Amino acid sequence: MCWVSRFLGVGVKGFPEPPQSKVEISAPEVSDLLLPYGLTPVGVGNWYNRLMTKDEANRFLKWYQRNAPIKPGDYTPDDLDCDAFAWVMRAYALMWSKGRYLWGYTEAEGADPEYPFPNHGFCFVILDDRTVWYADALSVAAPDDEIVEAYPVKSYYVKC
Repeated sequence: MCWVSRFLGVGVKGFPEPPQSKVEISAPEVSDLLLPYGLTPVGVGNWYNRLMTKDEANRFLKWYQRNAPIKPGDYTPDDLDCDAFAWVMRAYALMWSKGRYLWGYTEAEGADPEYPFPNHGFCFVILDDRTVWYADALSVAAPDDEIVEAYPVKSYYVKC
């Protein structure tokens, strides 16, 4: 059984309160906000997405850290590696927000000389003030329990 069906098939109870923000963003606006950070989307899933607040995103991450179906200790190269962790986090964020709020995924390497890292899968979110932030269950691109303001990366794949 692949990791997707193994972990996403598990019922999740007790999601935190879903986001309430009504701020919307169009797909072209999403692309325009991501490009300065080196994030070039292959496509934005919805023409309009809602944007959550920073408190809502951090509330989800704190909940996710406690309730994630995979923990950093489960990491294994090529099987349960960074992209698996990022896809599972993104899936749970989309379930929590009922798919209405933008929570993206990227494979990128650190382009900031002060914080370089090799190609890594992690998540990003655009907040209701139209700022871009990173989230990472493995604490490479961001701490595992809070979002961090976006910085330059060299992306290889971006999905919104």
